[in-house]
Amino acid sequence: MDCDIELEIDTGSARGEYTVHVVRAPAGGHASGIFALDVDGIIDRLPQLEATVLASAVAARRTLPVAEVAVREVGQELFQALFTREVYGTYRASLGAAQHAGQQLRVVLRLAAPELATMPWETLFDPETETYLCQTEPLLRHVPAPDYNLNPLDVAPPLRILGIVASPRDLPALDVAAEKEHLGRALAGPASEGRVELVWTRSGTWDDVQSMLLAGPWHVVHFVGHGDYDSRTDEGRIALVGQDGRAAMVRAVRLMALLSVAAPRPRLVVLNSCSSGEMGQADLFSGTASALVRSGIGAVAAMQFAISDSAAIAFSHGFYAAIANGRTVDEAARIGRISVMASPDGTLEWVTPALYVRGGSTQLFTLKGSPRVLASVEGTTAAAASGGQAAAGTQANTDQAMKRAQLRALYVQATAELRARRFDQAVELFEDLLTLEPGYRDAANQRDAARKHLELARIYREARQAEESGDWLAAADGFALVLDDPEYPDAAARKQDCERKQRLADLEGELRYHSSQGSWQAVLDVSRELSSLDPAAADPGGLATAARAEIEKTKPKEAPAPANSGTEQGSYTAVYQPPPPPRTAPSGAQPASNPSPTPPRAAPLAGVPASNVGGSGPTVAPPRPAASMPQPFKTVPLAWGGAALAVAGGLGVGFAVYFLWLDDNYWYESGGDASLRIVYGLVAPLGYLLLAVAGLPDRSVMGRLVMAGVVVSGAVFGLSGLNYAVELTSVVFSFVHAGFGLWAGILALRTGQSRLMGWLLLYATVSVPLVWVQDKGVFLESWYRTHAYFALIQLAVLCAAGVGFLVEARRLGARSAERTGK
Repeated sequence: MDCDIELEIDTGSARGEYTVHVVRAPAGGHASGIFALDVDGIIDRLPQLEATVLASAVAARRTLPVAEVAVREVGQELFQALFTREVYGTYRASLGAAQHAGQQLRVVLRLAAPELATMPWETLFDPETETYLCQTEPLLRHVPAPDYNLNPLDVAPPLRILGIVASPRDLPALDVAAEKEHLGRALAGPASEGRVELVWTRSGTWDDVQSMLLAGPWHVVHFVGHGDYDSRTDEGRIALVGQDGRAAMVRAVRLMALLSVAAPRPRLVVLNSCSSGEMGQADLFSGTASALVRSGIGAVAAMQFAISDSAAIAFSHGFYAAIANGRTVDEAARIGRISVMASPDGTLEWVTPALYVRGGSTQLFTLKGSPRVLASVEGTTAAAASGGQAAAGTQANTDQAMKRAQLRALYVQATAELRARRFDQAVELFEDLLTLEPGYRDAANQRDAARKHLELARIYREARQAEESGDWLAAADGFALVLDDPEYPDAAARKQDCERKQRLADLEGELRYHSSQGSWQAVLDVSRELSSLDPAAADPGGLATAARAEIEKTKPKEAPAPANSGTEQGSYTAVYQPPPPPRTAPSGAQPASNPSPTPPRAAPLAGVPASNVGGSGPTVAPPRPAASMPQPFKTVPLAWGGAALAVAGGLGVGFAVYFLWLDDNYWYESGGDASLRIVYGLVAPLGYLLLAVAGLPDRSVMGRLVMAGVVVSGAVFGLSGLNYAVELTSVVFSFVHAGFGLWAGILALRTGQSRLMGWLLLYATVSVPLVWVQDKGVFLESWYRTHAYFALIQLAVLCAAGVGFLVEARRLGARSAERTGK
């Protein structure tokens, strides 16, 4: 009976949403579900979990230690997310079916979403039974890769294990002798029975490891050393010893090439390093463990957290003993976890080992024949030493073979990475190959091709980023550089689209500039060009429509056709009439004062009065043509607005003079405050409103809104009052009024049609806050008089500005009359 419940987990339709599907189960059915999981939150807690697990090896234990709460919480969160209602029902039914058959239920996780590979699934905790799954049932992570080793490897005992200890001098030192002793003690039982043979490399250098691999066969490779995860390349690494004794970090792809020189390739690899089981979130095969399984290793046991010496020894003892007795690798991992749980009581380090398996079979070896009994562990060590000496003795004869094998392995791996379009890894492998053999086949050309592809990929990626951010010019330049590469067929279309969008942006900016300058015809010209590129972009913000309206206002109005045509004044014709024949004076008559004959008249043009054609009748001058552009301001509202401001300022000046020098009974309190409210709150805003009707500061929407702000803020300021109990509203709106006035004045100055009115508007409004300035002189006898002098100054400015607007309105009216000929 197949007692595997296999769960496939993949991403859902939204971020943080995932789907789970039961691929197969003893209870049958294909249940599925959708769940949400806070992956980022769990990733943030991983350092805390690692510290908790590692510290549990020495911590004093209680029934449920406080430290274990974090591990249990994460495990329960993962369990409840994964086993949704339907999936949990299938799981419980399958557990019962497996128990009825007298077998164990094995939980197989197919993690199709890369970020899920970082989750500590070994902590899965069932709150109903209050047990961790991997303590009672085998749990493994299935790596989705083709299964090239369907059948177990036949092994005549002993099971040969190649041990590697790498302790570079620039990393935290490892006690090499102690590490060897630990593993030797863990394997003492199986070794004494002849089931296992352990041989150590002389050092942890690349050459030494390769020499020992060639001197196989080896069924298992056990690595003890340092490992980490490189976030830049999103890949796991282990540290071998370089020629100078320092760390030589070996990426997973290079470790795969090194292990491939062994014949047959080892079926099992154990990575007893700090972070060899850690994975990145962008690539499912970025971790060292999963990368080795993908390359063809049957199974890899790796440590997802740092592990203590005692836990490492206990796991190795239970794990290898189970393998040597013919157990499956997943069952061996479970037995190894149980060994870790033995000491100290309550340790959590059984969570640390993670098992990665290739294909569907977990039976890696079939042990055939009787084991060869060894005298002792020391005998095993002696045999290892003699094997090492034999390998050293034949080193001279195998140097060339080893070098050829290494070069070929690197070349094959590099070309494979190039074909898979992992160009950065291909470049690094080709460089390693050329370092060993500079002229090796076509490695240099292949490396240059990989570099070119890598550079083009970078350029294309940056161009896409520029396109997404709206930097059309940079994006078009980037796409232009990859046009000739068939790998980017969309580069030409993207380049053309970016150039079009850049042109649209440039034209829109030009249109807005012309609109701000009042160049309406230029606005329409740019709008037509925009329409040819994108009809939807022809009228940004309604500016083209506003320009057409302004041009319509400037067109001269056609005079109505006269009732009678021909001889009446004001009637025009373009018909040519020849001049009358010259008259002959009668004999004896006095000659005319001008004896010369009247020269013939030229044919009149259109617009010449018909009564003048032929020279008959009084000569009437044609009316002047209308001006090409209308006056920007309406003179009548402008004059009334100036008058209102002059009256407001004049009345205010009179009130202030009376209050300062003529009032002995504090006129300000007995009616002066109400008078100033009328001046500032009603008369002056009426003047500004009339100026707005006249077209000041301009006829744009912005200008009208700003002038409305001047009117409203002035009214609020004035009606709030200026007495000694000044309200905050009056003070605030006096400055708001000044701000709007400053804005309106600047707009008027920018139009250039009447700079004088711009300055008058500025002076009249910006000076309003002067009324709050207090004079601290000794001649003032009351607080009521402190504002009067400065209010007098402001009111005088307001009156002068109103007079200025009256004078400017008269000047514009005279110019208009002159243009129309009236």
